[in-house]
Amino acid sequence: MQPKTAVTFDQLTFRNMKRTLVPLAETGRKLKEDPTYAAPVPYEIGIKLNNGCNLRCKHCFEWNPEGFHHGFAKEVKNDEIEIPVVEKLLAETRERKSRVFLWGGEPLFYSKFDELAELLAKEDRYTTICTNAILIEQKLDSILKMSENLVMLVSLEGFEKENDAIRGKGTFKKVIHAIQLLLDLQKQGLYKGKVSVALTVNDQMVGKLYSFMEYFEEMGVDSVYFCFPWYIPSGTAEKMDTYFDAHFPHLASRFADDHKNSWHSFTFHISPDNFDTLIEELKRVNSRVWNVRIRYQPALEPEEVEGFIRGSEKPAMNRTKCFSISNRMDVMPDGKVNPCKFFPEFSVGNLYEDSVADIFHGEDLRKQREVLACGLMPICSKCVLLYNNGV
Repeated sequence: MQPKTAVTFDQLTFRNMKRTLVPLAETGRKLKEDPTYAAPVPYEIGIKLNNGCNLRCKHCFEWNPEGFHHGFAKEVKNDEIEIPVVEKLLAETRERKSRVFLWGGEPLFYSKFDELAELLAKEDRYTTICTNAILIEQKLDSILKMSENLVMLVSLEGFEKENDAIRGKGTFKKVIHAIQLLLDLQKQGLYKGKVSVALTVNDQMVGKLYSFMEYFEEMGVDSVYFCFPWYIPSGTAEKMDTYFDAHFPHLASRFADDHKNSWHSFTFHISPDNFDTLIEELKRVNSRVWNVRIRYQPALEPEEVEGFIRGSEKPAMNRTKCFSISNRMDVMPDGKVNPCKFFPEFSVGNLYEDSVADIFHGEDLRKQREVLACGLMPICSKCVLLYNNGV
């Protein structure tokens, strides 16, 4: 279920939606014929530019005290994707005009961001940057160059008190300043892209979502996303360990016995004491039509909310199949290709050595598609790709 909005689609949004829905339908048809089907090239490419970040947010599965990035060797923590790999990736998906999603770490913390912006400014690509916004003003010239088809997706976890408790003192004011800067430039026609805000629903904000929407509706952002935490309970994480070892022994054997798999870091969750408050607040949000595009991620029905935020393995939205492994790829800072975005244990190949097509249609990913054709994994219900690119 999604809240109501009075906003109609502009040309850019409509074109982007078409580019999403048509491949989704095509992938569904092809998978009925061949469960290991892969698109000729990925329709969407996520690029994890770096592992490093300039914040230490308390809900972050990468860099909070339990985040799996702490287990990386020092050189891996500092890994950044090299520009020649990005050039190769863009060249091999140019005919398709695959959508680009930039993430990290923190994308604006990427040391070669200015060079990257020069590349993307020449591409007719719908591009999203998922950012904490702290460096927007510093990187403004580069952002403006590539803003024609750009969405700046800014993370914020509440008003000043609530946000700063999670993201660090002073971050709220810096982020609001950056958002206002982009909106002012948008009105002047200098920033040609969109400005979106994403909030991960947390205990301090469960009763303030309506007020948060009012604030950003008045501010004039293009979209607001309320993201339910991707919570994986310890029991599910342990179940996934067993599943991974049994179904992907060729991947599991690459790791030392004491390796802690990334899915154990998805521990941020909403307290059961706040479930009722959250349900009532969602009803308030749903009770009116907003003048800003608003979306829940995932689009939970009221009866699905409690199970999802408790960490149920049962997927919401009646999802049974994930198409991402057939039509999308994420590239890690070291050049490896990951079909499962958040969970680097599934990474295969390397774009420093092989082509996009060779990896995407290679035996390693074919094996993974073969396994997932038999059903979703225990952790799939807590992955954004299932809900954005599944049925």
